[in-house]
Amino acid sequence: MNIRAIILAGVALLATACNESSFFVKGDPELEGPQPGSIEGRVCDPSGRTWLADAKVYTHLFTADGHLYETKLVYTDRDGRWIIEELPPGYSYTVYVQLGDDIIDMHEAFVGDQDAVLLEEPDCFDPLSLNVAVVTGDYDNFDLVLERMGFANYTLVDGLTDSEVTDFFGDLEGMLQYDVVFINGGFVEKDVIYSSDGSTDLYLQNVRDYVSAGGAVYASDWAYDLVELGWPERLDFVGDDLVIDDAQVGEYDLVTSTVTDASLSDWLEASTLPIEYDLPVWPPIESVDSDAVTTHLEGNVSYRVGTETYDLVEVPLLVSFTSGEGKVVFSTFRVAKNGSSEMMEILQYMMYYL
Repeated sequence: MNIRAIILAGVALLATACNESSFFVKGDPELEGPQPGSIEGRVCDPSGRTWLADAKVYTHLFTADGHLYETKLVYTDRDGRWIIEELPPGYSYTVYVQLGDDIIDMHEAFVGDQDAVLLEEPDCFDPLSLNVAVVTGDYDNFDLVLERMGFANYTLVDGLTDSEVTDFFGDLEGMLQYDVVFINGGFVEKDVIYSSDGSTDLYLQNVRDYVSAGGAVYASDWAYDLVELGWPERLDFVGDDLVIDDAQVGEYDLVTSTVTDASLSDWLEASTLPIEYDLPVWPPIESVDSDAVTTHLEGNVSYRVGTETYDLVEVPLLVSFTSGEGKVVFSTFRVAKNGSSEMMEILQYMMYYL
């Protein structure tokens, strides 16, 4: 038999030995047994100020007899989120969160068959999660400071237009949609928070009810009348408490304030802070109800009545107090004028605890 005949015979033999299934292989059979799972979570900066990016998150994998054979390592994204996947099921895992050389958090989680374990999200300051309103005024600009802090969306209320101010403070249900209401000094006050005939009682009561229901008010400088009239027992300003604007007598000054709130001092990593009173006739606080009011900053200031100048020693400059379920914060100084990085950290701190 020649070579050609041998080849043809071999081809014929192969053809008879193979059927259709020899050439067409079905897809992979379904995997049997428990399947891998995952653990995911989120990391907040240890200060509580922001979500932490680029932190290490890892867990160890061990054999049945306790020998380490693999470490699953991931990094948090810009929003502090992470996920560890392809974890063998049926085991409890210890997840470590590491920043630099320090373990800043640990979690224990059991992963079952195809489990996608979602850890509880920690409390963390997130500006974008707050619903904020700003009542504008002539003598501060909370909105500018908020923009620098990353607030992309907030509601502006024209505090220089009577109808907008009364519409806002006259609608308690509308106010209650906001987590924080910032009130700039120099908004329209007459016939809004005070009048000769008592017609403003509704607006003041709405502000009180808003705070009592869990809302937060942050007011500054000339907006002090709202705080004084709304909660007269908490703060004692200079002058006659029953006379509108009577406390507006503070002098120009650059004050080295003392951070009297230990937690705020730790947050700032500072014990003093410069405060500039670049305009006169701001409202000094003489004293507070120490059982109900927290003083965050204090300092030595002066004020003038006529031709006489008076000095106040270690008096409150930034204070806060609770009322019902909510909180009120008041700064004697203009926040925007003092809009340093430290002041933005103070604002963030105050908002975090509101």
